[in-house]
Amino acid sequence: MARTRKKGRSKEGAETQEPSNQRTAEPALKESKSKPKSTAETRNIQMDGIKKTVYPSFLGVLAGFACYYGPPATISQLPWHFILLMVLAVTYFVQRLTYPFMNIDVLEFKGKDWFYVEFMVVDLWLVTWTLLLN
Repeated sequence: MARTRKKGRSKEGAETQEPSNQRTAEPALKESKSKPKSTAETRNIQMDGIKKTVYPSFLGVLAGFACYYGPPATISQLPWHFILLMVLAVTYFVQRLTYPFMNIDVLEFKGKDWFYVEFMVVDLWLVTWTLLLN
């Protein structure tokens, strides 16, 4: 909680009120974020976001069908966490190799981005596989 000095008069006669904790870094952070300059850039950013959502979803559904229609003896003998790790590994490498063909720069991906796309894969894989098993 910031403390403020009581209102007082300066030598010029104007009222002054100064906070004791001034935060000067916040406006600099807001200015450093670059906004898209044109509608074309905004459209490209939105299209990339759609591609980054639809493609992992498709891979998750594909993995769910692969687990359901795969060899039953093999899938049923493996522990569930091994199957989960294999789905994560395979889809990670597939996405890493195919995103450049979709004009998405993989080198700009950070941990948060990879977590997002892999969460989409795992979520739809589990939903698809569960619905097919029932």
